[in-house]
Amino acid sequence: MYQKKEKFDPSKKLNVMKIDMAKLEWYKKHCKGQGNGYYDCFKKAISTADQDAVQWQKNLRNYWSDMVEEAEMKPQTEAAAFRIRWLYAGTNYRRMVEPLDIAEYYANGRRKDYVAKGRSRHYEVLEKWLEADKKEKGDSNSNNRKNVELILTIDSCFWARVEEALILCGELESFKEKEEAKGKLLEFENYVYESLKKYEVSPEIFLKESSYMSWWNKYKGMADNSGGLANFMRNPLHFDQYTKGNFSFP
Repeated sequence: MYQKKEKFDPSKKLNVMKIDMAKLEWYKKHCKGQGNGYYDCFKKAISTADQDAVQWQKNLRNYWSDMVEEAEMKPQTEAAAFRIRWLYAGTNYRRMVEPLDIAEYYANGRRKDYVAKGRSRHYEVLEKWLEADKKEKGDSNSNNRKNVELILTIDSCFWARVEEALILCGELESFKEKEEAKGKLLEFENYVYESLKKYEVSPEIFLKESSYMSWWNKYKGMADNSGGLANFMRNPLHFDQYTKGNFSFP
């Protein structure tokens, strides 16, 4: 334990990690300026900026993995204080970086079920810290609507759910496990709509080349198109209204 403490001091490295987070914020804006979200840009990995983002992602992931391990080595009281101190930074990191891990996981098109098979344990721990804090203080996302254009999607596994929905659309097209796939796609449809209603999803999902829009363009011909999500997606003007926090969901 002494050697571990000597090896890793979170406070000393924090400023370096803040710089890498700022670089990823720049990358996110850069990708949006190219007409695409940073998730899909990172997944395709075709530009120099995408390659640079890989290093920032790795630096941050290594740092926070060590942070979580450090917290779990502490006695319960110290661990609780540690969690509170780093909660905001850890949550922001998870929502920014985990989508990049998901992009890597699905990039070659041969993997499935990131949440069960590919998710790093430190993300799960950081999420549990946040849930525990919500129970103590009460859950409120009242500012999301006002700042929706700037938020990171609240569910850091959102893109994994999109990828699984795309896989399910493929199963429907090839008539594999059709009824089960239909049920899971309906669950995903409801999940997206409920997340949108709470303004918990970044408007980047509506960019033309995003994986989410790829899913929707496949799914809309298979769905009954009478649900809340279909009514929302039918009119592109709704995307702008959502981005400005002005759309009133029924």
